[in-house]
Amino acid sequence: MPLENTGKTIRKVKVNKKDATISFVDKSKLKIPLEVLANFYLYEGKTLNNKQIKEIKDFSNSATLLKYAMSLLKKGHYSEWKMREKLYNKNAKKSDVERVIKSLKDHDLINDKMLALDLYEYGNERDLGKNKIIQEISNKGVFDDVIAKLKFPSSLEKKKALNNLDKLERKYQKYAYEQKKQHIYKALLGLGFDSDIALIALNEIKGPIQKEEKAKLDKDFEKTLLHFKRKYEGYELKNKVVTSLRNKGYKMKDILIKWEKSYDENDFGI
Repeated sequence: MPLENTGKTIRKVKVNKKDATISFVDKSKLKIPLEVLANFYLYEGKTLNNKQIKEIKDFSNSATLLKYAMSLLKKGHYSEWKMREKLYNKNAKKSDVERVIKSLKDHDLINDKMLALDLYEYGNERDLGKNKIIQEISNKGVFDDVIAKLKFPSSLEKKKALNNLDKLERKYQKYAYEQKKQHIYKALLGLGFDSDIALIALNEIKGPIQKEEKAKLDKDFEKTLLHFKRKYEGYELKNKVVTSLRNKGYKMKDILIKWEKSYDENDFGI
């Protein structure tokens, strides 16, 4: 009857800067992280059976994976799902991934509820709307059941939308009043606000001061007329100018009055 395999005997233990190398009598080698030495009593001449070697290998794999996970967390926050994705991308075994995830959760290093709350508060500080905040949290890998517990009161959404108005009005100040409102409405939707909240904010925009709107029309009229005069004349010229100014948000009545003051209506007609 053959004797049972008694395992491998350690010939040498070499400690390097970042890891350690175990050399066995049978000339095989095993590289392990330094922290493994603190958990296993390894010395020259010690014989390890197959079970012990497997434990050392499993512990080494987990330690290496944990070290990688910690390096990721130094650079930013991760949800449990995103961390799993990163670990599996290292071709790690499921058992090693689960061991690392459990360790991270036990030490509160990954916590989806806290991550969602941090992103929620950060989004509110930046005056983002509900939909944008939810999108950012979801992109981090936080699941819907966690996101669903966050509250977005309409009073807070209105306040944030109004906080964006001054900046947006300055951004689109070159446009005529109606077109400016259209741009601001689209911008608010892009910032994550629901359409009803965006419309409430639009109602706070002051109507154009007639003198300022007229000066803006005068400027755009001359610029547009000069542009189309190079290629068109008569009816086509008038049509191009009027259409262009309408697209910029000016009222048809104001455009036609401006045209009539500049040209004899008997010469041109739409």
